[in-house]
Amino acid sequence: MARRLQADSRDVAASDLRWLAVVAVIFAAALALFFAALLVYHATGPHAAAWAVIRRLRRLARWLIPRWSHRWRMS
Repeated sequence: MARRLQADSRDVAASDLRWLAVVAVIFAAALALFFAALLVYHATGPHAAAWAVIRRLRRLARWLIPRWSHRWRMS
């Protein structure tokens, strides 16, 4: 019985290590892709349309956040 528990715990540990490795690789790839896209964005020059979208989103966020903060203060 004890040998089987040790074998099972080794299998679980190996499986956990594989999942950790997979998640770490996916995270590193996503991070690398983000920075590569950022590098291309900066290399291709100013993007007025993108800044206009960011300004609209910031304006929308400023409009939405005070409404939510009043609800949080009441509770």
